[in-house]
Amino acid sequence: MENKQKIVPFEEMNYGDYEVCIDEVSITYVQTGDCTEDRDSCQDLTLTARNNGVARFINIKTGDNGWSIDSVETLKQIIQDFEKRACLK
Repeated sequence: MENKQKIVPFEEMNYGDYEVCIDEVSITYVQTGDCTEDRDSCQDLTLTARNNGVARFINIKTGDNGWSIDSVETLKQIIQDFEKRACLK
């Protein structure tokens, strides 16, 4: 008989059931720098969903070059993509 572990978000972990939990999900988005195609000027944005023991929080971090957008829609798309990939809905 195959033993299939149940994988659940940290908030849903039931310690007595020997479940595997997802404690942290992190995704880094990368785009070329403003008005340039130079790889050294790429911008990165890292979103991390982590449970601090009380609730799940999302941390937003940019790289050395920051992260520039020309539309709020771009940021909304990134947040929606992260929400889907990190199973936050």
